[in-house]
Amino acid sequence: MRKFVAVLSLFIGLTSFGQNQFHIGQYAIHQPFINPASIGTFQEINVALVYKNQWVGFEGAPQLGGLNYNMPLGKAQKHFIGVNAIMDQIGINTSTDISASYAYKIKTGDNSRLIFGISSSLNLVKANLENVTTIDLNDPLYTTNSPTFALPNFKFGSYFYRNSFYIGFVVPNILENRVIEVNGGPKGEVRFNAKNMHYYLHGGYKWRIKDKHDVIFSTLLKEVSGSPLQIDFNINTMFKERFGVGISYRTSNELMANMQIYIVPQLLLSYGYEYGFSALNDFYSGTHEVMLIYRVNASNPTIAFPRM
Repeated sequence: MRKFVAVLSLFIGLTSFGQNQFHIGQYAIHQPFINPASIGTFQEINVALVYKNQWVGFEGAPQLGGLNYNMPLGKAQKHFIGVNAIMDQIGINTSTDISASYAYKIKTGDNSRLIFGISSSLNLVKANLENVTTIDLNDPLYTTNSPTFALPNFKFGSYFYRNSFYIGFVVPNILENRVIEVNGGPKGEVRFNAKNMHYYLHGGYKWRIKDKHDVIFSTLLKEVSGSPLQIDFNINTMFKERFGVGISYRTSNELMANMQIYIVPQLLLSYGYEYGFSALNDFYSGTHEVMLIYRVNASNPTIAFPRM
């Protein structure tokens, strides 16, 4: 199994790395992880951390860690900046995406706003080839790790919200980043390829059931040429603005249950457990994801929904 995972991971890294996007199951809890425009929905400095341990018990399974920091500029709060860092590891391959974001918010009505955002990112890609177990211990391809490839990219997002409704559109990577085999060695390649661009459409609606009890429905659609449309459905409820629970289903046949608790009004802890219904179930015991969100000087708790 170790050889299989390592070789499969190497193959993915050298042939189609740039066509894969990282996935965070609790993206609706902190949307700047997927949409740079959504940083304009915060009225204060905010920081989020996420850790995901996927397919626990499966050797070489993906692990992800991320940091997001955002802040408004000026009293008018029309301009916003942020930084994002995501490290995604699968088998022997490690990808670290570091990006800087800018968003501009436009008032479109008394209770509505339209935000545009863009990110400039650098993707650092490396394969730890020394960890591959080979038949020939002196195989030159696996005696040293690959160099670190620095591949630039850009992201675009838009976000509209009004009262209890929001909708966003994202192009998560405008360019295609790949590591390919050239003259017996790996080489980083950056190009524009419209056929391999990903598109995200996400939105949500909030119902106030009674005082301090909200129910939020949200969804995310992912589209890329040559692949089936993937849809996420999420329902979250928050009790007394302190404790929340939710459930999500993804059409790739995964189900996630999550819960949130405000430790203090500024600090939210969220945990999600995901279980897939596929042939891989016999080899792992589920996926764990933890998210921590801190909003500086925030006076009222909120979850997964923008405020005016």
